[in-house]
Amino acid sequence: MPLHSFRNRRRIALVATFMALLMMFAIVWIQEGRLADVSLLTGGTLLTCILLLGLFGMRRRLPILPLGSVSTWTQIHIYMGFFTTGVYWMHVPSLIGNGIFEGMLSIVFLLVTASGFHGLYASRTLPKRLTTVEGHHRFDRVEWHRGQIADHAKHLLEELSVHVGIPVLGSFYTEHLNPFFSSGPSLSYVLIPTGGRRRRLLSGLKDLERHLESEDRGTAGQFAALVRHRDDLDY
Repeated sequence: MPLHSFRNRRRIALVATFMALLMMFAIVWIQEGRLADVSLLTGGTLLTCILLLGLFGMRRRLPILPLGSVSTWTQIHIYMGFFTTGVYWMHVPSLIGNGIFEGMLSIVFLLVTASGFHGLYASRTLPKRLTTVEGHHRFDRVEWHRGQIADHAKHLLEELSVHVGIPVLGSFYTEHLNPFFSSGPSLSYVLIPTGGRRRRLLSGLKDLERHLESEDRGTAGQFAALVRHRDDLDY
């Protein structure tokens, strides 16, 4: 599909979603003006939307049935998710429902909604960010690659035993590089991957160069390459 056509379709979907929310809000406002109990209306609409959103999961499990393309269902799922969030706000204006049961339902809904919006964000941003990383790795082989990098780094250190650079590089390896290569990424890095640890290690290796001979500087450069490779793999 051409890019301009996709953008037009997205604008139409956003306008339609906004108009549907505006119409729902107007109905609720009119009914409240008549002193009617609108909780049944908003609650019923909310329940219906949640059931319809659940059909998307069923559609993905039945790809052979002629029920339309998954892409179309995905778009419907996204914009219905926006609409459902707006209806929830009309139904529970205090964000969390009163009472234990209602409060638990609210928390479950908010968690699922947050995961849905995060999934939307990830699906739009992560593929572009991953293309900037060199190499292609299968997810089930990530741990194996990490082990290979750690073994390579250890082998480089063992080769330094005959050079004067071993005290300097050996100390840096023990204190900084070995913990980096031998353990997985922290939870904070998994949630928000940054280049902070990569920059710290590369800067530390760069600072060591003035204490090393030319041959040991080459080894430090190989350590730096392994740091970049491992960080790309974690990312």
